[in-house]
Amino acid sequence: MDATTSKQQWTTEETQYLLGIWATKEVQRKLHGTTRSKAIFQQMQRELATAGYHRTLQQLSNKLKKLKKEYRDQKRDLGRSGSGRPKLGPHFDVMDSVLGDRPTSGLASAINSISLGSLVVDETQNVLDSTVIDKSHTTESSGSSALRRSFLRVKTGALKRKADSDTSKDFLSAMTECHRQWLEMEQEQRRAEWEREAQLRREEMQQELALRREEAEREERLRREEMEARSKDSELLTACLMQIAKIISKDPAAS
Repeated sequence: MDATTSKQQWTTEETQYLLGIWATKEVQRKLHGTTRSKAIFQQMQRELATAGYHRTLQQLSNKLKKLKKEYRDQKRDLGRSGSGRPKLGPHFDVMDSVLGDRPTSGLASAINSISLGSLVVDETQNVLDSTVIDKSHTTESSGSSALRRSFLRVKTGALKRKADSDTSKDFLSAMTECHRQWLEMEQEQRRAEWEREAQLRREEMQQELALRREEAEREERLRREEMEARSKDSELLTACLMQIAKIISKDPAAS
């Protein structure tokens, strides 16, 4: 890999592709099951390369560390009260779908406690809803109405967060399945191409063998014809010499 590639910035598509591989259940299971992650990163590197993204193992590790840090910072900002909803990064939902369910310490634990409290609020809201239905003909006080509206807002937010998380997981699952099917199709195409190339090589070898065989037969035929011609010349020369010898022997004066 040259220096230009090693210094190239990560594009949004390349980062999404990396996270799509990293967030799969198989990769996460392997990462959690071992302390030696080099083989797993090599697998991720190969899958990135099939899509045309060439990165070193160190670049993959550094990029994931940076994404995790950005996610923790955004998660911390979400837990701050009175600061409003911060602007989340483009990869927050994917990171949260993997890291959001892991037990952590400090502020993240407080966030998990808030999520657990939201579940309690949901159950409380169900009780309140039942109470409101049973007492539909009574007049609610302004304090009860405000409390009910507050509960509804909390419940709606919790449901929205859950829907967003489910959508991200469904998207990752669909993308992983598409990636798997694409790899299978590419492998099938490569196998077909290899078979075609092997068939062409076999045909070329057969043609070359046939040409060599024809050439050998032609050379053998030429040698036989040459030998036959030499044999005829030799026989003719011998006959001539014998004829001359007879003439000489009959006419001593010729000698």
